[in-house]
Amino acid sequence: MDLAFIVDHSLRQRIEDSIEYIYTLYEDSKQSDKNELYITETYRVIILYTVSIIEAVLFYIYEKRGSVLTKTEYKEKEYLVETYRNDKVPGKLVIAVERVTDKKESEISLKELIQFLCTENVIKMETEEKLLSLIKTRNSVHLRQSGGGLCSVDDVDDALQLLVYVLTHAPRSIVTS
Repeated sequence: MDLAFIVDHSLRQRIEDSIEYIYTLYEDSKQSDKNELYITETYRVIILYTVSIIEAVLFYIYEKRGSVLTKTEYKEKEYLVETYRNDKVPGKLVIAVERVTDKKESEISLKELIQFLCTENVIKMETEEKLLSLIKTRNSVHLRQSGGGLCSVDDVDDALQLLVYVLTHAPRSIVTS
């Protein structure tokens, strides 16, 4: 797989290593001597790694495009006296300075990033739907998720196909302003 579009050598190497790792896990899970727990846990790890790789690539594209997601903050809050009440919504009334700032990468969820890149025409709507579905699968296999945690070989195959699609199409998506 050609990842030359990722000019950050360290990131590219981590992604290549992770792809090699999940490929090795996937091939190893096919061995007949593996028990069900090993196979299930291997599939879970492959899903988690695959989403992590896709996330890294999408954030890389976001950064290279010079895209900016913002958040609104309210600073210097001052509470108004009780005579100024809003009976429609419970709570205290405040006056504040509204400030729009750029979000740091750590403040952007993967779902938000995918939706943003779709609105920016970097990701097709069909791809957005597949990515959001993969996130749901990933969320279902988190250790804290009760009652879930199982994924099938079909889930893994779908995730890996989506990874290949993202990596194949990502180079065309990088547009610097």
